[in-house]
Amino acid sequence: NKLPIGLVTSATMTQRLPKLLEGIRPGAFDLKPFANEQDVRQAILEREVYGAILLEPTKPADFKVLTASAGSPGVAQLIGVIGGQIGTLLSASGFTAPILEDVVPATRDDPRQAALVGSALPLVISGIVSGLLLTMRLQTASERIVAILLVAVFTRFAITSIVQFGFKTLEGSYLTNSLIASLAVAAVVSFEVGLGSSFGARGLGLAAFTMMLVANPFSALSSAPEMLPGIWGTIGQLLPLGAFGHLLRSVAFFDGHGANQPFWVLLGWVIFGLTLVLFGSRQSNQTATRSLATH
Repeated sequence: NKLPIGLVTSATMTQRLPKLLEGIRPGAFDLKPFANEQDVRQAILEREVYGAILLEPTKPADFKVLTASAGSPGVAQLIGVIGGQIGTLLSASGFTAPILEDVVPATRDDPRQAALVGSALPLVISGIVSGLLLTMRLQTASERIVAILLVAVFTRFAITSIVQFGFKTLEGSYLTNSLIASLAVAAVVSFEVGLGSSFGARGLGLAAFTMMLVANPFSALSSAPEMLPGIWGTIGQLLPLGAFGHLLRSVAFFDGHGANQPFWVLLGWVIFGLTLVLFGSRQSNQTATRSLATH
């Protein structure tokens, strides 16, 4: 996997710069050429690239590196470091350290987005615990579905309030951000209840394992999907936590650009979980009915 980075430069540097970057960080970047600075800025705003390098051989003073720390603070820092290394390598041609500009910055109060990264584990644990209790205490599908929706509604306010107002990590509409958190909570809880309803203790264990040991570490909340090994970055974005992080950042900082896929991923998990709840509850009722009939 390679990080998509925009490039605005001359034809000669279009050939040379990839070789420089390959020497600095082999296999790390997918360079995408743009005609001018305006186009590459728009690409950053639309989450097509993580940042950009603007380098004109005849104008060393105009050497720029654009980043978007709101999309990934770790990647933004990496691009800035790479820009400095390019300046060092080209120092004989008059280049120095680039002008760094954060086009879409994270908030000043939480520039590393630590609260967003830290919210993943509580979200998963609360979802697992809630799913376990709902599966054990409630019997009918309607009861379980209503309870899942209530858990999602009330938990979302707590999570979003802490992240947006407590740590001031997020921008944008609190209501919209809380709706995204609600989708994520509903995805985790419905999956837990659905597998528990359908397969009992084994289902509860499998759901907990999936969310805690697969979805959480491969969510890329602290880095980027492209920085994970092999296909795990792609898999992580198809799981609730990865989709939650990407969707929340897209809505809070990028005016919704890049939000389509993670939204449908989260909604798909909710529908899948609720379908499992219906299936499992019906199966349990049929088993109970046959048991009563034999007695």
